[in-house]
Amino acid sequence: MENLLTQEIIQNLTIIFRITLAALLAFIPGIERELTGKFAGLRTHILVSIGACVFTILSIYGFKMHIAVDVIGTNDPARIAAQVITGIGFIGAGTVMRHGTSVSGITTAATLWLCAAIGMSAGCGEYMTAIIASIATLIVLIVIRKLERRVLSKRKIAYSLYEVSLTASIDDCEQIQTLLADNFHKVFKFNRKLINHNELKISAVLSTKKSLKGINDIFKAINNLDSIEIREYNE
Repeated sequence: MENLLTQEIIQNLTIIFRITLAALLAFIPGIERELTGKFAGLRTHILVSIGACVFTILSIYGFKMHIAVDVIGTNDPARIAAQVITGIGFIGAGTVMRHGTSVSGITTAATLWLCAAIGMSAGCGEYMTAIIASIATLIVLIVIRKLERRVLSKRKIAYSLYEVSLTASIDDCEQIQTLLADNFHKVFKFNRKLINHNELKISAVLSTKKSLKGINDIFKAINNLDSIEIREYNE
């Protein structure tokens, strides 16, 4: 009886340690996401890690199969663990946001997914795996980000797509084509339409690094510009 009680106490202490470790290790990537103002911050990362840890512990201790009459069961902790990996994708998807042609939140979704892995590692007793994964995550989030900004971003050319619709005099057609050729990286879906015999309506999708104001300033040079509309283009 005393032996069983001792085993239960040790098991409970082990569970407490694993859940605490999962929370502490998730604090590392969570605080970095919080300080950088991401949608999923400190609490979300810790909760994901604790949840994954608890599910893993339950898969180990909570669903033990017992031998009954003519029935022999086996304990399979991997079944719940596999569902945790799939389920965390729904939370991660909620952090991914699209603004026009740009997409943000993918890194935060990845850290949530990794926090689930850290929690699972702590839950099944792979403490060193959980610790190394947590430290590696912090290195990627801080060190690699600085490398991207200082080295890679200088070589990366980020173009945005804008849809421009304008109305001008037909006499400005050549000037407009020159402006498009000289000021933009690429021009897609270029269309011209003649209205009222002397008005020209032009629409095009432009690839450029310029801002909306910068694009507007370029077209201000058109002599007889009647109207212009510029908006982000979503493919």
